[in-house]
Formats: sequence, C-alpha cells, structure tokens
Amino acid sequence: MYSTKEELIDRAKRAVADLDESAVEQIAREALEAGVSPVELIEEGFIEGMKIVGDLFEEGKSQLSQIFEASHVVESGIDVLKPVIMSSEEDVCWFGNLVVGM
Repeated sequence: MYSTKEELIDRAKRAVADLDESAVEQIAREALEAGVSPVELIEEGFIEGMKIVGDLFEEGKSQLSQIFEASHVVESGIDVLKPVIMSSEEDVCWFGNLVVGM
C-alpha cells in the first residue's frame, strides 16, 4: 500500500505523539522510498508530533519523561533520514527556527 506525502507526514506526527519508535523508523524509510523530502518529514511530521507531546505536558496530561522519549523517537527517525540529508546538494537544512549545517 502506497501512502501520499500528506498521509506519511500525518502518520509520522501520530507515531511521534504515540512514542512509537519502530513506526517512526518505518515511516522514515517509506517516505524516502516515496520521494518525500526528509526536511519536510522532519518539520511537518516529527516536529509537529513533538509539539503534541509538549502540549499534553503543558496541559498536565503527560510527564516530562514522555518528552524525553519523544525526543529519542524523533532521533531514531532522523537517523534513518540522515544519509539522504548528508548526501544532499545543499549544505544547510532548516528545521523551523533551527538551522543545521552539514
């Protein structure tokens, strides 16, 4: 079953919010196969999922440990994407307000 870019990004967001590391890694691989930009997946999927976890913490509906776990989950997804990002023609990637020099 093939997913659209929007479906993959939505799945990535939900997987991070659910703290599902294996799903995040699988979605990252699927996104690469589907030609989705790694930067878009990170910004619109992984980071937005982190925001959901942060919002739940602010509302008192989650614990600080879940924020750390979500960060670990995102890092696992980025590890899958890193080889493609590193081989990119561009030397700099933007993640919202964060700039990462390669």
